[in-house]
Amino acid sequence: MTHEAWVMQEKDAEVVEKPALWLLADGEHTDGFLGANRLSLRAGEPGTKPHYHKKSAEAFYVLEGALRMLVGAETVTVERGGYVVIPPGVRHAFAAPPEQGADVLITLAPGVDRFGYFRVLPEILRGNVAPEEVERLHERYDVHFVDAPEWAEHSA
Repeated sequence: MTHEAWVMQEKDAEVVEKPALWLLADGEHTDGFLGANRLSLRAGEPGTKPHYHKKSAEAFYVLEGALRMLVGAETVTVERGGYVVIPPGVRHAFAAPPEQGADVLITLAPGVDRFGYFRVLPEILRGNVAPEEVERLHERYDVHFVDAPEWAEHSA
């Protein structure tokens, strides 16, 4: 197998809005080694509901601000320069805390193709995708939502 380097400049990255998400590298770009996105949340803006991935680990590096996260059963605030690795099967969620925004580099390994999911996500969030299609997309893109009452308490 021949591997090639992948270079993505910020100005060339596709951006999905609400929240602002720069699509940097998908599994197809890296021979499945990793995927990467940059996420920018305004103060108090939600990121995602509690979920887990079966096929990949996900890592979060806080570039600026802070990120409130559910990691397993614990809620933590990760400040600038903080790094969190979520193994496959561990439920997690994230949002910007009420008092500040967050700019976060997110990587996952191995790199599964997930850009298709991020592109349709705004329509899912607006309720414009049929529930059976949403379920199919979640299975295809390895996004499995779960209940987490302790996160609902902190994100209200």
